[in-house]
Amino acid sequence: MKMELRTGKYIFKEGIINIYKNILMSFASITVVTASLIVLGGFFVTIENINHNIEHQSEKPEMEVFCDAKLDDSEVASIEWLIMSDDRIKEYTMVSREEAYKEMEEILGNNKSVIEGLGNDFLSVSFTINLANSNDAQEVVKKLSAFPGVDNVRYSQKAIDFMNKVKYWVKVGSSFILFLLIVVSVVIISNTIKLAVFARKKEINIMKYIGATDWFIRLPFIVEGVIIGLVGAIMSFGIVNFIYARVFNRFDLSLYGLEMIHKSEFYSGLILNMLLIGVVVGALGSMVSIRKYLRV
Repeated sequence: MKMELRTGKYIFKEGIINIYKNILMSFASITVVTASLIVLGGFFVTIENINHNIEHQSEKPEMEVFCDAKLDDSEVASIEWLIMSDDRIKEYTMVSREEAYKEMEEILGNNKSVIEGLGNDFLSVSFTINLANSNDAQEVVKKLSAFPGVDNVRYSQKAIDFMNKVKYWVKVGSSFILFLLIVVSVVIISNTIKLAVFARKKEINIMKYIGATDWFIRLPFIVEGVIIGLVGAIMSFGIVNFIYARVFNRFDLSLYGLEMIHKSEFYSGLILNMLLIGVVVGALGSMVSIRKYLRV
């Protein structure tokens, strides 16, 4: 047990010493890993927000029908009759101008002063609709959109489909960019560790001749790479967290029917992903750098 503890201390100590001896290259490696993981973090939180908004849109009524703001009560009633008489529509709710005005005040919050003094005449009556079968959505949208007095028909499935496409391309783009950044990070880390390996080439050869195992020789350099990866992961997490908090507090997407999730909802997933990739990249860079020096 004492031997194992002593060996562990030796391996960790040598890893720290290697970083200190090659401080400039170690700093360059940490910078590259940090930059790579910042990009990863940006893609991660983007995908998390897209997923959240897809779920949010799925919970909304399937359709919203907005009447022309100039319609009188009888003309609105004719649109309501059209909706009520369609068997494909399971249920509907009418949102009056007064209700729409109150809802706008709630959305604007502290900025509701921008509509003070205005009546509700500029707002339109709308209907929220749930269909009996979502497969009928396209036909119902076509029918309602063609009816006189209907200004706009919002179909939430369109937004969901669009966000799914965005999500797909964000995943494809992030995977490609992440692959390139990981390759660059591995190359930089391996070059950093090669300096330490080269400086200790004779020592490594002697250790090999007296019977030291490859893993005993390799582990201090792996520790060096893992430490570089972990430091880069922690720094990138802090930067992504800071940027997201600023964006979250500054922008209100509710006016566009979108929401930004609070950072606490993806903290654990983000830090775990960053730490895991940092460790893997660091260890991989070390393995690549020392491989040829173990062939004695």
